[in-house]
Amino acid sequence: MGIVLKQSFKNTLVTYIGFGIGAVNVLFLFTNFLSEDYVGLITFILSTANILMPLMAFGTHNTIVKFYSSYKTKQSQNSFLMLMVFLPLVVIIPFGLIGVFAYKSIGEWLSSENDLILDYVWLIYVAAIAFAYFEVFYAWAKVQMKTVFGNFMREVFHRLGTTLLLICFYYKLITVEQLIYGVTGVYILRMLVMKLYAYSLKAPTFRIYKIGNLSNVLKYTTLIIIAGSIANIILEIDKFMIGHYVPIENVAYYGVAIYISMVINVPYRSLHQIASPITAKLLNEKNKVELSVFYRKSSINLFVISGLIFLLIVLNINEMYRLIPENYSEGLLVVFLISFAKLLDSLLGNNNAILFNSDHYRVVL
Repeated sequence: MGIVLKQSFKNTLVTYIGFGIGAVNVLFLFTNFLSEDYVGLITFILSTANILMPLMAFGTHNTIVKFYSSYKTKQSQNSFLMLMVFLPLVVIIPFGLIGVFAYKSIGEWLSSENDLILDYVWLIYVAAIAFAYFEVFYAWAKVQMKTVFGNFMREVFHRLGTTLLLICFYYKLITVEQLIYGVTGVYILRMLVMKLYAYSLKAPTFRIYKIGNLSNVLKYTTLIIIAGSIANIILEIDKFMIGHYVPIENVAYYGVAIYISMVINVPYRSLHQIASPITAKLLNEKNKVELSVFYRKSSINLFVISGLIFLLIVLNINEMYRLIPENYSEGLLVVFLISFAKLLDSLLGNNNAILFNSDHYRVVL
């Protein structure tokens, strides 16, 4: 448990720093520097890209974590990792071709309620690729038991970049269009930095030899796309549907409420970064005794910490909403509902990691 406690603590600290910066962005800078329409537009672009991310990644970020520790030789590990890097192209290239030939139809459908979306539809595709390959390279680092830097890139880097862009916009150094492109650019840069870090931990060899257990790997990858897509759809489909069916400023109100609620989920997210590869390793070694201890401890500790955060939010939510424009208080009820759901998630400990990495992963579907 030493490595778990050490990296979980660091990840929690990094994640809260990221959420602190994000809170400044979401609650103060976005709401005061941009109109509600543009806040909703940026939220819509990123949420839709997040829905597409598991499909663009072709499930490889989960597959790396599950199967890497089952390969014992350097040659098999290298071949496996390189396959996982190239496999997403099976989806990315066809999607890109469909987008080129059907761009107008896709754009008109997505912008049927909000014309503002039409000019930025292509950014959804670009952001989805950046999200997907970031997760692939982060998984590459995770299986080397190095999660802290990746967590910094995941939780802090893009939020800090967005802060700088918002400040530039406030001082009229960039236009609102450049701000939107810049936010997407930050995610692309984040992916490239993560790639360099992953390669520094374990340098790639651009040769793919015969990989053992390949049929099970591909079967898992294909099925986990569905599970990962469903999980992301549950998290992001609400913002997508709001942006598609009602005026886009409602996405802004809803996005702020979701962000406040997600603070409860920080300890869970922090633990998951290191818990997932360790859980996969214990399952591959069939060490069920240690896995059971790990599961119980994660459940108890997460519930206690998340419960305290839940109380802090619920008891102070009215004061928090007084700090931002009045219209955003329409999302108050959403905060209570999502906060309670995230508290229940914490009670379940690392059960998702166990299901995703076990032979019973089909249950997730």
